Amino acid sequence: MLLSLLLNFYGAGYLIGRFLGIVLVGILYFLPTILARNKRKSTQIFLLNLLTGWTGLGWIGALVWALSSDSQPVPVRVVGTASVADELTKLQALREGGGLSEEEFNQQRQRLLNQPA
Repeated sequence: MLLSLLLNFYGAGYLIGRFLGIVLVGILYFLPTILARNKRKSTQIFLLNLLTGWTGLGWIGALVWALSSDSQPVPVRVVGTASVADELTKLQALREGGGLSEEEFNQQRQRLLNQPA
């Protein structure tokens, strides 16, 4: 009787252990998705994790993506290397060479002088 009772508890414990093991493996498998739940690209990370996570490399890729920064790149304004004085010298040369009329020269000069620094 006692042996039968112990075997029944062992069987129930075995099933509970298997269930908890499956839950633990599922949580571990979807760890990148869990970590990425508040990111802008969480859906793409989930799909990468779901479809290629079993390869190991896909899981690592999803994990790295989930842990990476979510900030957008800062736009960089490219500033020309020529100074306003250099540009004015070029405009003067164009005006003297006949490439610009006096009116065009004055318009371009005003445009250069009114630019923010």
